Amino acid sequence: MRMQDGSEAPLDATVTVASGTLEGSNVNAVGALVNMIELQRQYEMQVKMMDTTQENSAASARLMQIST
Repeated sequence: MRMQDGSEAPLDATVTVASGTLEGSNVNAVGALVNMIELQRQYEMQVKMMDTTQENSAASARLMQIST
């Protein structure tokens, strides 16, 4: 168990698991999904930039061959 600030929770012998109750998640599903979508878009943009760089490099090499 961890506290909200990330520190270790102190040991407490009186803590028990209550049956028939719901436990909330510490993960914000919407926030996590939005973050994943943003990261995916950044990745795709970086891959496109690398492809463009390779295309520009190949085009420059062809121009250099023509001019010599």
